[in-house]
Amino acid sequence: MPLISKFSIFITVIIQFIATVLLSFLLLGCIDTSSNFSNVYLIDYKFNSTSLLYNHLSSSSNSSIHSTTLDDLSVRIGYMGVCLHHGEDLACTSYSALETFQDYSISMLSANLDLVQLAESFSSICHPRMLLSTIVLTLVSLVFLCYCIIPIVPGKFLVKKINAVVTFLNIMLWGLGSMLERQAVATSMVMMEESSFQLLSVSKGGRAEAITWTAFSFLLVVFLSMCFACWTEFKYRKATQPSTSNQTEKV
Repeated sequence: MPLISKFSIFITVIIQFIATVLLSFLLLGCIDTSSNFSNVYLIDYKFNSTSLLYNHLSSSSNSSIHSTTLDDLSVRIGYMGVCLHHGEDLACTSYSALETFQDYSISMLSANLDLVQLAESFSSICHPRMLLSTIVLTLVSLVFLCYCIIPIVPGKFLVKKINAVVTFLNIMLWGLGSMLERQAVATSMVMMEESSFQLLSVSKGGRAEAITWTAFSFLLVVFLSMCFACWTEFKYRKATQPSTSNQTEKV
């Protein structure tokens, strides 16, 4: 194997590992109160104090919040969890454990607005299936890459070709997943604001978006690196094949 190909695969292993870590943080966003997770969210919404309906808000009889503290309340939504900021308090949980949260419903004229139920509805719009599939393919590719840097093992060229196909499927899958994520977030932002008559102020998570497209860029680099490794290996084999044939004829 050419030296440059060995070096490129070693660098690719590092890049693939970083991409795996980034995608894992994106998946586990809002699952824990640690800033490493609570700051990775897709959507953040809170009450808009400039709305004409803001003065008509009142807490429900069984609600855990009061109308005087609405400005301190915000909800962050991730792929697998939800974080609630209420003043100095921060609580995060998974979608399966949302019933453990206290009631956060608000009365608006004759209707109720349940903030927790609103967060749960988003999970059906932006499901982590594609993200989970991408992480699985990324781990499979990482195993193949680690195999390629082990000295004196058979079938490296075949593993490189298989890994090139795996990385191509991976960037296609996460490219689609990134675009669907972006569209789901943009659509939800508009729908939540319009359906609440501008009562909710919605913003997207900058860190989650940065992780999404950084991971996609790293996966693209890995695919190009595998194509380069296959090309250099093919050229190396083609260059050494005639000399091997000549030595055989001389014998």
